[in-house]
Amino acid sequence: MHTDNSRHGHSLIRNHQHSERDSSELDLTNFLEKDDDEESSALEDVIAACLFYKTYTLNTGIYRRLKHIDDLSARHRDMVSSLGTIDKIKEAERLVRENQKFLQKLVYASSVGSTPDSENDQEAFRQWHKAFFEFRKASGRPPVVEHHMEKVYSTLKQFVRDWANEGKEEREQTYGPLLEALESEFAHVQPNQRGKLRVLVPGAGLGRLAYEICCRGFSSQGNEFSYFMLFASNFILNKSLVTNQHTIYPFVHQFSNVVCANDQMRKITVPDVLPSSLPFAESAEFSMTAGDFIEIYSAEDEKERWDAIVTCFFMDTAKNVLDYLDTMWSAMKPGAVWINLGPLLWHFDNVANESSIELTRDEFIELVKKVGFELDEKHFADCVSVSYTANDRSMLQYTYRAFMCVARKPHTKD
Repeated sequence: MHTDNSRHGHSLIRNHQHSERDSSELDLTNFLEKDDDEESSALEDVIAACLFYKTYTLNTGIYRRLKHIDDLSARHRDMVSSLGTIDKIKEAERLVRENQKFLQKLVYASSVGSTPDSENDQEAFRQWHKAFFEFRKASGRPPVVEHHMEKVYSTLKQFVRDWANEGKEEREQTYGPLLEALESEFAHVQPNQRGKLRVLVPGAGLGRLAYEICCRGFSSQGNEFSYFMLFASNFILNKSLVTNQHTIYPFVHQFSNVVCANDQMRKITVPDVLPSSLPFAESAEFSMTAGDFIEIYSAEDEKERWDAIVTCFFMDTAKNVLDYLDTMWSAMKPGAVWINLGPLLWHFDNVANESSIELTRDEFIELVKKVGFELDEKHFADCVSVSYTANDRSMLQYTYRAFMCVARKPHTKD
């Protein structure tokens, strides 16, 4: 697997936050000793959420449900028991424990030796685990930031979206139009000659879209800010040796809108393809950067470096989308193309103590033009039906009526 060797070394994931260090993995070696540092604290919170997953889920989900059944009258309890409901919940308990093993591998893969290997040295890991949460308690912090637990559940479903066969339909809905537009833009360049074309994917998540772009011959770089996503992408991109190597149970937490127990308990294997297997490995480079999109790509050394930017479910993560647009404008070469697909679920809308500018789709499009981009009207789609980390067997389905646009930075600006 190739990376941007000419500028940043041989890393697949590079951390640009608060430093210029290069690493193939996220270096957490001394984060406990630097708890006053914002980055280290964020890392610690993510690790805590991953490690506390089993305890939190069993206490708030599994054991609570068993108690509710136990509190039923004897007649009702016998009727529910006869359905196999108690056995189902106990099976869910087992699968939560299996998910915990996976999450421990994920943490270990990104900790670069600062955590013991839970598989090969269980006692050392147990002692470290105990000391970790004692440290948090002594520091006056709770075992876990509670809203982070939903992020752990979401991360497990992100593996399905990006790296499981079960996510293929959703990827075709969302990534398919973006990849088609990108290939159409550069149809005059043969795939084995596209390595000199650099494509940036902000908000890359677990990296599948950036990977698919590289599979089509382009040199691609994903960028991600969330440590949950970075831990997960680092694990799947750098620690996968064969296809379907890892097993997870991402829907085990869902007890509503379930048709049958097997749907809830079904296993998912990842990755469906081996990330290190790139068809144009000799000519195309694939990399991921860790850090804030604006901070990294508004820098002078990123100015006019990119031939294309592809954004998927990203633009609405901005507090002020103009900052994103200005950063993209700066990073794009004259004549470069920007391809976007997604809704406008403004992430900071009504978030306490956070500024946020919310625009309608029409306002957004007009703003894009005011920045200076030339909108390609023939590639505009105003109602693209897409889902996001959907459970395709659930009785409840959410569908976005997203929009897609293609715009270019002109060679000269008036």
